[in-house]
This record gives sequence, structure tokens and C-alpha cells, in this order.
Amino acid sequence: MFSSPVKAGSLNLNHRVVLAPLTRLRGDANGLFPTDAIVNYYRQRATDGGLLISEAVLISPEGMFEQNHTGIWTAIQTAHWKKVVQAVHEKKGLMSIQLWHTGRVAHESYAQHPIADFRKPTVSASAVRAEGKSTSMTGEKGPYSLPRQLRTDEMERLVNDYKVAATNAKEAGFDCIELHAAHGYLLDQFLNDGVNKRTDEFGGSFENRSRLLFLILDACSTVFPYSRIAVRLSPHSCKFT
Repeated sequence: MFSSPVKAGSLNLNHRVVLAPLTRLRGDANGLFPTDAIVNYYRQRATDGGLLISEAVLISPEGMFEQNHTGIWTAIQTAHWKKVVQAVHEKKGLMSIQLWHTGRVAHESYAQHPIADFRKPTVSASAVRAEGKSTSMTGEKGPYSLPRQLRTDEMERLVNDYKVAATNAKEAGFDCIELHAAHGYLLDQFLNDGVNKRTDEFGGSFENRSRLLFLILDACSTVFPYSRIAVRLSPHSCKFT
């Protein structure tokens, strides 16, 4: 069964074993780009006609919350991801990138990171702090940062951040993309009425709470066809509700 071909969207896979996205924390600490270790990691796991889904990759510095993650909003990051995809393609494999924004899980101290810009962590659908402990940029443990509620007029910019990341993924050679909308991260924070307390068109009804996700899907579909876009949805720990 696992060795039989299958069609996933418009991708023709030679078998049904797919590498799930796994957090590796092997990116460059300053530039948040893939290192040679990441290139080798995916090369080792590529198979003829098989699909690899990358680790979660940040779309902007607004989501930084742990050292050595990777991003795809800069030209340098894109160039290094291109090396990864080329290594997979050389083994005739296919590769998807998982596009990620952590939202309120990001620690506010990462606003001081060398690659940070005007998009400062931590933001969310509403100013609702996650339960539990997080780690600052200097390794100190403490409560999750209190997020800033994203303004309604910031949604267009946020949608464009995803579109830029998708465009960079296309430039890097990825075969498809996956939007991370699960596990208590930003898009899930909008979907979840335990976090989303908004009263504008992005809060309230489920239709409104899912509006941002669909706007991002539409924007990314101008880069990749819908048949090459996936959305990750899944249950998660109650601490993120």
C-alpha cells in the first residue's frame, strides 16, 4: 500500500510515505537561513517521486520565538533554501515549504534580534496571553509575552507577508507550499474563539475568524495554483485555546 503511487493535488507521487514537517533548529543564528546541515538533512531523506515537507519556516521576523529557526522573507534566506530544494530535486524528490507565523507564541525579546525590523513580535488576533512558559532570546524562562492585537488596517500587510514568502518559495524552487494554521500559531489564533475576541470583520462568527486564512490563500494562489497549496489544521494543546 505505502509503495503505491498517489496523486496529491497536482503532484504525482511514486509512493505514499511523506516526510512530515519537523523542527530542527539548525538555521544560522543571525540570518535565519538554512545551513549546510539542513541541506544534508533533506538530501538524506529525499526519494525518487517522494514528497518532503519542510520544517516550519517563518514568513517574517514578527514570529521569532526561538534561536536557529529559518525564514524566507530575505533574498539570502531564499538563496539558501534554493540549495536545499536543489539537493532534493537532484534525488528526484519533491518538496513543500511550510509557511509559518507564530503570532503570540513569539517572544517580545526577539525585537532585539539582528534581523528584526519594523515587524516586532509579539502579535495576535487579540491581546490574550498564552498559558505556560516561554524562553527569551537570552534563554530566560518566563510567562509568554502579552501579544499586541493586530489592527484591522494591518491585515493587508500581513497577507502580503505571506504572498512575499510564497513568491520567495517559488524562486527557491519549491514544488508546493503549506500554510501552518494549526497548533496554536497565528492563523489558528484567528480561527480559535478562545483567543480571537475581535469585534471587527476578522472576529466573531467562524466566517469572520477564517477570513484572514482565506485572504492569504487567495493571495498565495497568485503564486502557486490551489492544487499546490495545502493548509495544516489539527487539534492542539488546551494551553493554546
